[in-house]
Amino acid sequence: MPTVISATEAKNRFGEVIRRVYRDGETFIVERDGLPVVMIVPVEGRLPGPTVGQRRFARAVQAAAQEAAASGLTEEDLERTADEIREHLHRERWGA
Repeated sequence: MPTVISATEAKNRFGEVIRRVYRDGETFIVERDGLPVVMIVPVEGRLPGPTVGQRRFARAVQAAAQEAAASGLTEEDLERTADEIREHLHRERWGA
């Protein structure tokens, strides 16, 4: 169950609040004028990881960068090639 505190209390005890969230996994709801406005929650386990597609894309980019470096291509060459591929795929999917 989250601990409810006022915005003033959160401001005055911010260091303690952060320690309790980090150390104990505690969650706080901060109210302003009696209305809940923000929640302070531990990050651990809350942020989504990259999707399968994002991981696949990252591996492809890394492989392309290694291949480009081995071939002596510049960053500008890579950007131009990426733009050409993007345009080709767009035309292929959506037409001219």
